[in-house]
Amino acid sequence: MKNFYLILSCCVAFLFTAQAQEFSGDNFNKDWESDGGNQKVQPAGWHALYSNVSGFVSMKAGTVSKGGDDTDAYPIIENVFAGSNMFGTKYGYVIPGILSLGNPWLYVNTTYYTANTGDLGVDGGVAFTARPQKITFKAQYYNAPTSDIDDAACITVYLWKGSAESTDISGASHTDEMSAVLAGNAGATLIGSGTLTLDSDIDSFEPQEVTIDYLSDETPEKMNIVFCASNYLSKRPDQSLEVAEGNYLYVDDVAVVYGSGIESATADRLELTVTRQGLSVNDLTPMPVAIYTTDGKLASRGQTDNGQYAFAFTPSQVYIVKIGTTAFKVSAL
Repeated sequence: MKNFYLILSCCVAFLFTAQAQEFSGDNFNKDWESDGGNQKVQPAGWHALYSNVSGFVSMKAGTVSKGGDDTDAYPIIENVFAGSNMFGTKYGYVIPGILSLGNPWLYVNTTYYTANTGDLGVDGGVAFTARPQKITFKAQYYNAPTSDIDDAACITVYLWKGSAESTDISGASHTDEMSAVLAGNAGATLIGSGTLTLDSDIDSFEPQEVTIDYLSDETPEKMNIVFCASNYLSKRPDQSLEVAEGNYLYVDDVAVVYGSGIESATADRLELTVTRQGLSVNDLTPMPVAIYTTDGKLASRGQTDNGQYAFAFTPSQVYIVKIGTTAFKVSAL
């Protein structure tokens, strides 16, 4: 039996430092690159699931393509068939479209090419020690109308500390695989998580958010976001690989939102949205801003303009942001 085990390359370090006046989150207008199997593409810093197996039957497929143009780009995440059609018989199966800060992987048993003998998941994420209230983004979604499989898009965010070890169906080892982290496998402590399911068509980009529910007051060490055009990952390993071919999920403008924790009858809760390009608050009144690194060094000082403030946040680096008299501990994606 000849088995192929595919895993994407390690996470690319985030090194973006450009400033901008508009804070639309990760708008995917920066560099794009080939996915790890040279099948389609992925935005730099993110990772797409792909299949790139050659043999008696070729199983080549990518799940992410680039939509829009260089001034307004966005990932198109699609459930696709990986395999071949020989004499009217399909060999292979549909893999879910996945884009993640972690490393999606696919195990293919090339003896059987059946859903029950394959496996897939997402390993790892990025270093992250803040505690955001939620993740926001914009999305379009199209549910394949001809599929008889009940499927939906699923977006999952989770934060944890430590490391979980697990194995896939082939016996290969994984560190911080998504299902193991969410299950709290030995070695990993799940700090918080949130999930959003999209099961109805969304014909144009609409704002979406995933609220994070925290299980403890501990500080996380890592975080991952998984955009998936299928809800298979939330069902594995109890169910076989059943994915609706042709589901499309478009995403854009990914950002993290922090809450002040201050709320009263006369004052709304102050929310701080952080992106690589700057910050914004849900208050258009000019407010003083001071940004410090964790060693106490002043990185920037000024005032919000129409609720916005330009600053080049280094992804995954921790900052203390003071808005008026309210302080936040934040990281950008």
